[in-house]
Amino acid sequence: MLHVDVYHGRPGLAAIASDWCNLLKILPNRRFFHDYGWWKSYMDALDQEPDMVSFFVVRRGGRAVAILPLKRIKRKWCGLPVQEWELPRHLHKPLDDILSDRSVSPTDIIAALTRTLREHSSGRWDVLSFSCVLKESALSEYVTGKHSRVVTALLKTCDCLACVSSYEDIAEKFSRNFRSNLNKARHKLAREQGVEFQSVTSQPELAASFADFLEIEVSGWKGTKGTGTAIKLHPDLVQFYQSLIDELGPYGALMINSLRVGDKPIASQFCVKDGDTLYVLKLAYDEDWSRVAPGNMLLEHVIQEGIRSKAFQRVNLVGDPPWFKDWQPDSQNVYNIWLFNETPVGLVLFGAMKAKQWLKPYYHKYFKRSRTSEKPPRSCGVEADLASTK
Repeated sequence: MLHVDVYHGRPGLAAIASDWCNLLKILPNRRFFHDYGWWKSYMDALDQEPDMVSFFVVRRGGRAVAILPLKRIKRKWCGLPVQEWELPRHLHKPLDDILSDRSVSPTDIIAALTRTLREHSSGRWDVLSFSCVLKESALSEYVTGKHSRVVTALLKTCDCLACVSSYEDIAEKFSRNFRSNLNKARHKLAREQGVEFQSVTSQPELAASFADFLEIEVSGWKGTKGTGTAIKLHPDLVQFYQSLIDELGPYGALMINSLRVGDKPIASQFCVKDGDTLYVLKLAYDEDWSRVAPGNMLLEHVIQEGIRSKAFQRVNLVGDPPWFKDWQPDSQNVYNIWLFNETPVGLVLFGAMKAKQWLKPYYHKYFKRSRTSEKPPRSCGVEADLASTK
């Protein structure tokens, strides 16, 4: 019999630190977004209502076999007031998951969770939302069990490039045009004086490289003259990435790569690392140096260094940026998953989403007008919210 304990907010996360770390040791496919330090950084810097986040710890015989971080929110889906529990979402949390011991059935874990939610003092709920979940997640295994009242939707892909063969073998898959562009950029860069690639994993070098990264990013289209989304312009984001350095840096799980010309940084990658994969969370380049394709030149070097050093076997871009497709990466699907309760609102929403998915192919085939003459269709609920993050 599984038992569930519930902890709340930052004190709750601190209280289950040992449970979290013990579960990480046996977690298959452990990724950066499972780490305790990742979640601590998120709770400390990004969540504006941390007390609303609850940690549901599923135990068997007193031992934690799953941890589900969930946030209770109220929102409107298609005009209906909805009581929802969700994996906390943020633009700077590109992938997400629960922690789950695979020796325990995901069906049993979700059943224990929903049983606890029915008894929870906060009252009724209509939907459980799990966003940005990789196909390898235990949640995907739950979905493939074809349980009732579950809806899943493809959000994006997570693209990565294997660094296990020679770079020449990797480059053979590139288009002729892309190989030509890389060669031209490489020759232009070689004509510059003082070209240097750097990879740092410890202090004080991380602090200096992070400061360089912030300046490069804010100087371009994300800066004050563009979208205004640069990390440096938002103190909470600066705190989050600085916290990642503090939490993950001591374990060698944080890396900042940079390309410098004449001691001037022109491209930078903010990366986290698990056992076999380097994840490029954020990248930036100096647009004044676009003629040498600094982003691609830095990525090429990082791939070659991974092959040479065997420090990692994959470079993962976390999402699916269009420009990365030229590198012919492998892809893993990323899903949104919703589990609807048997409340009237839950049943209505479940029926509406299933109907929408069933009708969508027919809509595109028979009814959709040309994009030039029609405004984008409005979506509702979580689908609309997450579409804006792509």
